[in-house]
Amino acid sequence: MTMTSIGELEIADPTGADEILRAQLDRDGYLFFSQLLNPAAVRATRAAVLDALYECGWLAEGELLDSALPSSRVRREEANADPAFFDAYKSIQHLQSFHELAHNPALTSMMVRLVGQPLLVHPRKIARIGLPRDPYVVGAHQDFPLNHGSPDVLTAWITLGDCPDEMGGLKVWPGSHKAGLRPVAPVPNVGGLRVADPVEDEPGWRTASFRAGDVLVFHSLTVHAAKANHTDRLRLSSDFRYQNATDAVAEGSLVPHYFPVVPAHDELTAAWTSTDAIATPDTLLVVDGFDPFVGPPDPVRSRLITLD
Repeated sequence: MTMTSIGELEIADPTGADEILRAQLDRDGYLFFSQLLNPAAVRATRAAVLDALYECGWLAEGELLDSALPSSRVRREEANADPAFFDAYKSIQHLQSFHELAHNPALTSMMVRLVGQPLLVHPRKIARIGLPRDPYVVGAHQDFPLNHGSPDVLTAWITLGDCPDEMGGLKVWPGSHKAGLRPVAPVPNVGGLRVADPVEDEPGWRTASFRAGDVLVFHSLTVHAAKANHTDRLRLSSDFRYQNATDAVAEGSLVPHYFPVVPAHDELTAAWTSTDAIATPDTLLVVDGFDPFVGPPDPVRSRLITLD
């Protein structure tokens, strides 16, 4: 698919009334905010990530760091399989600034408006590195079978730097959340799951040419997928997740992404000046995960969206 066959994301107005934003989220399953974050804050995080990748030998010598031109040492994310990937990934997870971007006041204040107080920012912060011209992309999936806990978790997908259409980015299928939790099928790569039905050729998908500062928010039942990176540069992005702290949360959302291959938070944060970015309340309702091929033990219900 190309931008000619995928529609443009509808831009949400962050100054609109809370009930309007929540109604739009209920209708479409997503909210796309243009320049919700200060681009300088995003670019500062990008610079820290690129510096970490450079120290791991992942960037080409003799090139500007911000160009994100990779060296021959880059490796695809292979879900716990490639130590060379995780050497670089751990260096990103060690960055205090990466984790703190999820707590940017413009972002957390918006999430409070959508999910209410008290807000829980998941300590599991996810970095994504899209390799140039990689034939593998993450296919259509929902986040709930991966998050477990409450279905009312919102993901904020943030590109770390400008991400024009040819660099890929993310696409969402508006209204797909209304069908609730869909059957899944296994895939031998990142996440390990996709929706079982072949939905990527269905009409109505939306995307954008993303810029630093843009934020795409979507519900955990909204079907979404990555797009291929057709450039010669690395695509950097992050997935940060939010929910009301009174709702159930799974243990996996409270530990580092890819734990225990990525070490525990006490090791990741040893050199930090503050650990607020991974702190959680003591009163959380922590629940076990479920078998995604069977589904959760109780019917899926939501306070944020209306299910068919």
